[in-house]
Amino acid sequence: MAVNGCLHYTRATVEIYFEPGHVSCEYCPMLETYARKQCRRTGEYIIDTRITGNYCPLIIEKENTTNESN
Repeated sequence: MAVNGCLHYTRATVEIYFEPGHVSCEYCPMLETYARKQCRRTGEYIIDTRITGNYCPLIIEKENTTNESN
């Protein structure tokens, strides 16, 4: 007897850009604001949008502050 279900998942990623000093839920396109502030990715309800949520999956890269025009 065959079991119905998914045997394989395809992973996809997306890049999200923030202005310097503005890495928070408030500026994230994944924030749902229609009824209550909720992360579309994790489902977490966000109380303070000035920071990132407890379960935020974003991996923040270090900013390149060197001047590469030399």
